[in-house]
Amino acid sequence: MRLIITDSASQAIIKELGLTAGNGVRFFGIQKPGQKVDHGHKQGYERDDQGDRPIIHVKKDGIDYHINFEDAWFFGSHDCLIDYDEEEGVIFTFPDAPDGISSASIDYDRFLQ
Repeated sequence: MRLIITDSASQAIIKELGLTAGNGVRFFGIQKPGQKVDHGHKQGYERDDQGDRPIIHVKKDGIDYHINFEDAWFFGSHDCLIDYDEEEGVIFTFPDAPDGISSASIDYDRFLQ
């Protein structure tokens, strides 16, 4: 699993959330109850300065971008590219994730030990 954040995506997120060096951002999947997993272009992100057991993090432009353990089910072992598009805003791409398939990348019991 890799988390890749382009320069333009990082700058757009910093501006949108009013971030400064030392702040953090959590990425998470948006899933509607009763629908299959959709690794589409629109997923969630929010300011989160204190990650909760992050499974991966990337430091870029002084910001700690991360995915918390609770969101491992969505991201699984898939690569995630986060980019910025003038019309769509921040977009997510999962080049190796077939829709409808996801899995946690860490065994929960092992993680707690």
